[in-house]
Amino acid sequence: MRCEECRDAISARMDGEDAGVAGEDVERHLAGCAPCRGFADRAARVTRLTRIRPAEPDHDVLPGLLAALDAGTARPAPPRGWRAVVRDAVRVALAVLGVGQLALAISGVIAAAGTSGGSHRLAGASMAHLSHESAAWNLALGVAFLWVASGAARRIGGLVPVIGAFVGLLVALSVLDLATGHVDPGRLAGHVPVVAGLVLLLVHARLGRGGGGTTGTSRAGARRSAARHLHDDRPDGGHADGGLQPTAHHRAA
Repeated sequence: MRCEECRDAISARMDGEDAGVAGEDVERHLAGCAPCRGFADRAARVTRLTRIRPAEPDHDVLPGLLAALDAGTARPAPPRGWRAVVRDAVRVALAVLGVGQLALAISGVIAAAGTSGGSHRLAGASMAHLSHESAAWNLALGVAFLWVASGAARRIGGLVPVIGAFVGLLVALSVLDLATGHVDPGRLAGHVPVVAGLVLLLVHARLGRGGGGTTGTSRAGARRSAARHLHDDRPDGGHADGGLQPTAHHRAA
């Protein structure tokens, strides 16, 4: 048996693994090889010291983490930026426009109910039905504006192209009808709210892309504060994980 095989067998036997060779062969080699006997003695001593070594007390990170979280909740809220102020103002304006669109829808239904239907028909529909269609669309616009104003809409990108297409065609046809005398100027005033609503939606979407919400910012700040507190609370000034740093950070889904 070679010395390398004997020493591998000794290490495996101390670790409780299969040595791969017979124990008698190892003992015969040790009886005639002083270097391997010395290796076996040193390995046995290291193994024994490792197993009987007293456990070192680990640093308890829980008190520091709780203190950091308490400090984060007690800290006064940072001053609101101009984006948050403008976004709130846009939501208030959208709420007003939403109520206005709902009023237009209700007035359209009431006006249609007061007509007899008559003989005037356009594309297979009476004037009353056309008024109902307009009221339904005004109702949808009012609900969309109020939904964004409530803050429940996290992403409003889908509303912009739909309402934008409607407003674009409405403005183009309104200009044409006004030029040809097919509509009174006072009638066009009813289209102002939806045009203003589209502008406000664009502003709201722009502000949402330019900066994150205050909730996400405060949570990120609390995490950074907790990490700094744990770092400072180490007796040796190191990190709680032994000084290792993550190679990347990813936002939780």
